[in-house]
Amino acid sequence: MKILSAALLALAAAAAVIATFLPLSELLIRLTPDQPQTAYVTTGWATYFGGTKDEHGPLFGIPAVAAAVVILAGVRWRKVAFAGAAALAGVTGMLFVYLLNAISFHKQGNITIDPGLEAGFGNGVWVLIVATILAFGAVVVHPDD
Repeated sequence: MKILSAALLALAAAAAVIATFLPLSELLIRLTPDQPQTAYVTTGWATYFGGTKDEHGPLFGIPAVAAAVVILAGVRWRKVAFAGAAALAGVTGMLFVYLLNAISFHKQGNITIDPGLEAGFGNGVWVLIVATILAFGAVVVHPDD
């Protein structure tokens, strides 16, 4: 069971880190009726508006990577693995609610500007959710210290 737990913890940590580089939210919007739609994409490390990268955007990657480090330390101690899984669940939940609010606001506030507006979660959010499930699964099969 120790090997299974270690493998699940390593997989959860890797998935959490990889998720920070994937799109967390995606918005396609036309700012004026005569312009083409522009992609507005948020990752864990930057926000992209079309071809412009805003490196000063919200850095969601930092707490996710910190939780991944704790998860890896949990290979040795079950309580640490549980703390890492809980931290990742908190980060993922906070991010999910933040993005849900932002996506809803964009849909409500901008639908009159661009009736063809498309907004939604990116793949990164779903990978974070899977990483959280894997981390808690690893805690369940982790042998007691």
